[in-house]
Amino acid sequence: MRLIIFLAIGLIFLSCKGRKGEKSENDKIDSTSFFEVSQYLKTQVADVLKTPYYIFEKNTHNNQTDSFAITSQQFANIARKFITPDINEPGLKKEYTEAVFLDQTTKTYTLSYSTKNKDLEIQSIDVLLKEDGSTIKRIFIRKFFNYSNDSSAIEQLNWVPNEQFQVSRLVQMSGKPDRETRTMIAWNAKK
Repeated sequence: MRLIIFLAIGLIFLSCKGRKGEKSENDKIDSTSFFEVSQYLKTQVADVLKTPYYIFEKNTHNNQTDSFAITSQQFANIARKFITPDINEPGLKKEYTEAVFLDQTTKTYTLSYSTKNKDLEIQSIDVLLKEDGSTIKRIFIRKFFNYSNDSSAIEQLNWVPNEQFQVSRLVQMSGKPDRETRTMIAWNAKK
């Protein structure tokens, strides 16, 4: 009986595999489903654009902080950093792998997307979900920019849904001290 089952499984495997060098219809379709980070953030931006929020920007550079109100269009321009590039685009998606982790202590699921390709702008994305698996707590995006042999920048992007986002940027230039800036945009901050 075991021999018959073994042979049946073997025949199924061989018939599904197809001929060498020939791609089946299933091989041509990317069935991996990544979380739609860009689409989710576009929805957040659209909400800010249609709602009369008081939006303010707080910048920190060289330990100096400055705060001021900004328009919804200025908000959308800065938020674009979170939306592009979109790792779900077919040309990029194949460069990323997904990992899922449940932190029992914080009762948080983390969807992590990362690449080994150091030439890509987005190096990693972490989407933190509440225990229900659908409510987003935060989105973290890490970007890398290599401008030349002697200068580069790292951006750490942090989005808190319906409330605020932050962009931390570290610029490194050969022979010069690192420059760090931090921009926080809030539109529905809790009091």
